[in-house]
Amino acid sequence: MLNRLDTVLTQIRHRCRSLTEGREWTRKTAIIAAAGAIVLAGSTAVTFLGGEADPSQQQAALSISETPDVKAVTAKARARVAGGRLSAPVITLPAVTRSMSDDTFYAVVENAIDIAGEDRLAKRFSKLSEEQIARERQCLAEAIYFEARSEGAKGKLAVAEVVLTRVADKRYPRTICGVVYQGAHLATGCQFSWTCDGLSDIPREKAAWDRSRALAAYVMLDVKWEEVTGKATHYHADYVAPYWAPTLEETATVGKHVFYRWGNRKPAKPAPLQDS
Repeated sequence: MLNRLDTVLTQIRHRCRSLTEGREWTRKTAIIAAAGAIVLAGSTAVTFLGGEADPSQQQAALSISETPDVKAVTAKARARVAGGRLSAPVITLPAVTRSMSDDTFYAVVENAIDIAGEDRLAKRFSKLSEEQIARERQCLAEAIYFEARSEGAKGKLAVAEVVLTRVADKRYPRTICGVVYQGAHLATGCQFSWTCDGLSDIPREKAAWDRSRALAAYVMLDVKWEEVTGKATHYHADYVAPYWAPTLEETATVGKHVFYRWGNRKPAKPAPLQDS
């Protein structure tokens, strides 16, 4: 019986070596499979054809799973499973698009948040503490609400994009709250007028606030949505003409806002994006 087992083990080793030659990335998988086969073969030796092995055969077979090599491989396999490294592939979070209706847009947002939980933040936010993440979300939700609460889904997303684009731009503060409240202590010169207009900053419209909060949480996730502003860093309402507008490159019109980014070239005026 043990000779038969030795033959099986030798065949397994040769097979693993041929499978893994020149393919290092499969080596550990093959070893783990071999270890499982070894243990299975040992069990088969003990219970072959429903019979019982004598004590010496049983001890020899069981000792296979206790050898240092097999114990090390199986321990690594268990650790990989326990650590989630052998779990199902990570699901790509659903992304919103420019053509979606508002209802579909917010359904996708809620779905992505449900899938992501608290573990799928974008890289730039992944190292923040829970308190810092909550504060960043709050600041972004406030910016979306006070700047675009009467806008549709794409209009709100456009404001969020401007804030995030500024966070990634070295010319601006490196945090969402820093960008949103830049210059807020000044009577004039604040970047977002609602932060220095002297009015209450408490959201009063629940539906708009809930959607602003959901969208803030969504855009901070590890998700790639279809952008609507073309990396804009500035915008203004379509009924005003600020002095700085001609110095920037116009990128989009979304709802009632016109968007711009830094640049010297003057492209053809883009078609407005209708915000439902």
